[in-house]
Amino acid sequence: MPELPEVENARRILLRAGLPGRTITRAHVSWAPTVKIPSLEDFVLGLPTRRIETVSRRGKYLLLPLHTGETFIIHLGMTGGLTVQPDTRELEPMVRHRFDLDDGRVLWFRDPRKFGHLWLTDDPDSALPALGPEPLSEDFTADVLQERLGQRVAPVKALMLEQSVIAGLGNLYVDESLFLAGIHPARSASELTASEVATLRDCIVHALNAAFAFYDRARDEHWPDPPSALHTWTIPRKEGEPCPRCGNPVATMRIRARGTFFCPECQPPPKD
Repeated sequence: MPELPEVENARRILLRAGLPGRTITRAHVSWAPTVKIPSLEDFVLGLPTRRIETVSRRGKYLLLPLHTGETFIIHLGMTGGLTVQPDTRELEPMVRHRFDLDDGRVLWFRDPRKFGHLWLTDDPDSALPALGPEPLSEDFTADVLQERLGQRVAPVKALMLEQSVIAGLGNLYVDESLFLAGIHPARSASELTASEVATLRDCIVHALNAAFAFYDRARDEHWPDPPSALHTWTIPRKEGEPCPRCGNPVATMRIRARGTFFCPECQPPPKD
């Protein structure tokens, strides 16, 4: 599933492709349930003549502010991706939605599993769910993370997956951050010391910045068709693979139905 690094990579791809300043001339939607706001008809008729001012991101959502004051919002879903292509290029099978641009190119939205969402709204805050702080913003301090986790007894991994706690983190980068911090994913958040929370905060930032750098290099090397899904984490995601730190086998468990990978040696289990 696209997580914060993948969505940020999509944002940077669209910026590099020169999407800001382009005007949408036509919208093609092949799977109506993708459109959340407004109605399908109003969405398809409302986008043409709108000029895209920039491409920004909030958590896992891409925001395209338009010159009319509205915002075109895109959520990539489980396997979605965005690229700007010449209108002469043969349409790929999994491109569900296309947006013609005034320079003769087309914005493609690939959505194989049809889990993506689209909005056209003049009030983005009302369209988006409650989101916590951006983990790479100045507001994301150890004190803020401690406040977000509070004295909650839920497993720390479960809380980190809640978008209202931290915006943008998903299964992969939560596992990676906890591995780097040496914290077992099933530990209760209320058990974490202030020092552990500070370390966790730094490891979240490190994991995301490392992923950004990985994507930036790949984008430079493979432009104009850069990859959109790369393995940028260090914790193996296969049970029994050796831990890159201690060499012991990586273990797996489920936390709130999410597959979770960790090293039992480097991430000591919670005390009874």
